[in-house]
Amino acid sequence: MSQIRLTQVIMADWKRFRWPVLLLLLCVLSALAVVQLSHNNRLLVNAHNQLYQQRDALDVEWRNLLLEQRALSEHSRVEDIASSRLQMQRPSGAREVVVTLP
Repeated sequence: MSQIRLTQVIMADWKRFRWPVLLLLLCVLSALAVVQLSHNNRLLVNAHNQLYQQRDALDVEWRNLLLEQRALSEHSRVEDIASSRLQMQRPSGAREVVVTLP
């Protein structure tokens, strides 16, 4: 008998406090969603910052490679290497051959 009475009391309370309980449940779910979204936002901001740092590092490396390429391709350096390592010399006017296309 008491079990039937308890069930009736629970149902009566549910009917009476249905909206406040639903609103409380929705508030808790909304708070959990805010926490999850702010966590995801922090993760995305961290990833974004890491990508910017990687971009900056690649930009510095690219600039250094450009400087190295310019230094290695200087005419005087090429001429020095050609004369010292390969024993190359500039041809004189008599030894110069001009090739023309037909």
